[in-house]
Amino acid sequence: MHLELFYNKEYCLKYKDTIVFTFQMKDKSIHIVHQELLPISMQNKEQIEFDLIRQFCSERILMAGRKHCKELLTACKIDEQNDVIIGILSHALSFRDNYWISSVDSEETWGKINLYQNEFSVNIAKVALTGKLDSLTNDILGDNIYTGELTGKGTKAKCFYRSSQGVLLLKNETMEEITSEIVVYFIARFFKVNCNEYIYKKIYDKDCSVCRIHTSETNEMIPCRDILSYYNSHNMTYESDYYKFFMKIDPINFIKMQILDYLTLNTDRNRDNFGILSVNRQMKSLYPLFDHDSCFKGKSVSGLYFPTGLTFYKTVEMLKTVYGMFYQKIVNDLQNLEYFLSTENFKKVFLAYKSKEQYDRMMERLRNIL
Repeated sequence: MHLELFYNKEYCLKYKDTIVFTFQMKDKSIHIVHQELLPISMQNKEQIEFDLIRQFCSERILMAGRKHCKELLTACKIDEQNDVIIGILSHALSFRDNYWISSVDSEETWGKINLYQNEFSVNIAKVALTGKLDSLTNDILGDNIYTGELTGKGTKAKCFYRSSQGVLLLKNETMEEITSEIVVYFIARFFKVNCNEYIYKKIYDKDCSVCRIHTSETNEMIPCRDILSYYNSHNMTYESDYYKFFMKIDPINFIKMQILDYLTLNTDRNRDNFGILSVNRQMKSLYPLFDHDSCFKGKSVSGLYFPTGLTFYKTVEMLKTVYGMFYQKIVNDLQNLEYFLSTENFKKVFLAYKSKEQYDRMMERLRNIL
C-alpha cells in the first residue's frame, strides 16, 4: 500500500451528501464547510484539530484487540494500522449514524455507499465471525460491496447479516453470555424500558447472540463517549455534566437503565454501551439498551457502576435522594416488575438459563428497593 496516495489527496467528512469539512493528511489542514453539521464529539471545541479526526476514526473502526482483526483486515486488503487510513479505506461507514469519509474528487454518493441500502460482503462477514480465509472470494471493498465489519468497539468476533427483518448483528459469545442477553431483554420488557431483543443462533458452527440494528437513515445513535467528548470530560460520575445531560433528555428511562443494571449486576455499562437516540438530527430519548452479556457476573451490590462512579448500592441510594421526584414515578413499574418476575412462568424461563441462586439474589435486590 503506497502511503503517498493518501497523503497527496484531499478528503472530506460528509453527513449523507453534504460536506461537513475537508482535510488533508499531508499538512493536517482542515477547512470547515458546515459548522452546524459537525459530529457532537467535535462540537464545543475552541478549534477543530487533526487529532479530532484521528479520534473520530479510531472510535468508528474495529479495535486492534478484536478477535480475528488480522484476518479481517487481510480479507479487506488492508495492510495499514493507521486509524485514519483505515477510516478512509472503509469510508468510516458505521451503523451508528450517517457520517462518512470520501476523497473530495470522488463521485460516490451516500445513496450508493451507505450500509442501510447497499449490499455488503457475506464472505467478509464470515471471516469476521470465524477468522477463516479459505472461503474468501474476490470481493473488493468500494466496488458496490461495502462492509460493516470494520466498525464497532469490543473484542468479540462479530458480523452483520441482512435479513427480511433488517440488519442483524451476530456476536460469538459463550452460552452464559448469550443467555444473559436473552434474560435481560425479558426483564427490561416487563420493566417497560426499551431494550434490544436477543436470540440464540448457531452460525458457521459458532454460538451467537443475534439482535436487530435499530439505527437507520433517520434514527441515529449518539454514544455516551461522544457526550463526554462534548463536555471535554473523561470522568463518568453522577455529578458530571454528561450525567445531567442524560437526565435532561430522558430522566425516566435513564433511571430505569440504572435500576435494571443494579438488578442484573451489569458490570459493562461503559461509555460505548449506551447513548441517545437522535431522530432526524433531534435528540429524542435514551437509545434502546443493548450489550448485556456481562450481566449476572457481578458478585455483590458493592461493585462499581461506571455511569455514576458509585457502587451499585450507592447508585440506587443516590437516585432516591438526588432524583427522588423522578424515582417516585417508576415505583409503580417496580412493583409491577416484582409481580411479573415472581410468576412461575417467568421463573421457569429464568431458571432455564440461570441458576436459582442468581434468581433469588436478583429478587432480593429488587425487594430491597421497593
